[in-house]
Amino acid sequence: MERLGRWKGVLLVAAAGFVLLLWPSGQSRTEPPAAEVTEEARLEELLSAMEGVGRAEVLLSENGAAVVCQGADSAGVRLNITRALMSYTGLSADKIAIFKMYESWREES
Repeated sequence: MERLGRWKGVLLVAAAGFVLLLWPSGQSRTEPPAAEVTEEARLEELLSAMEGVGRAEVLLSENGAAVVCQGADSAGVRLNITRALMSYTGLSADKIAIFKMYESWREES
């Protein structure tokens, strides 16, 4: 019992630490990490707000970017999208591909 008294404080701190590690953080484990969602989602929101773009889907990688949007049939819209992506990502224009969105793609309800 005397040995337990010496280690009582250490055991109490270790138990409290273990409980804090198991405590739920409030974030759902099914949500993707914020960094993954944020970059592409922010670009989609920005591009969709630009005149003539319409809805936009963005896919980024370290090698390039692909954009599918409703307004891709306009050369001016494609130029503005390219300029925005070049500014945001630092990619060169030859690493950015822009495609016309199929009208019924992921229709919003």
